[in-house]
Amino acid sequence: MKKIIPLLGLLLLVTQANAADLGTRQLYFGAGVGFNSINNNNYYHYNDSDAVGLQLFAGLPLAAKIGSADLAVELGYMDTGDFDSGSSANGLWSTVGASLPLNNDLKLLGRLGYDFGDDDGVMIGAGVGFPVASSMDMRVEYVIRDHIDSLQLNLVFRQ
Repeated sequence: MKKIIPLLGLLLLVTQANAADLGTRQLYFGAGVGFNSINNNNYYHYNDSDAVGLQLFAGLPLAAKIGSADLAVELGYMDTGDFDSGSSANGLWSTVGASLPLNNDLKLLGRLGYDFGDDDGVMIGAGVGFPVASSMDMRVEYVIRDHIDSLQLNLVFRQ
């Protein structure tokens, strides 16, 4: 049931927004690679090393702002890849993200949400984003979950 909650939340946001209200707030999609490590909570095994995994996500900008920071809600899937012991974690997550423009080409990013997967619990992250094409951005973020920390490189595709 916990894994259905973020899906229902995104579905509710999409269905409640009518086409005229969306205006420039278009759904966007992203994917990337995560360089994952187990933090100091003895969750897995001490002999685990880093693992390379992936994440996929979709987001919807919100009409609300905090100061000059734009807000968005995101729903995603994360797979850590296999650590040396064969352990891994995967699952759905949902966050609210803030994007603060520093200049025309650089944005400061922050996120707060919840992971509903194997590493369930609060997740926070921070990073930077910058355009690489007219409808594509690159994000570099550091995300902390309950037991797994991740340096992520993501491409975001906008319409």
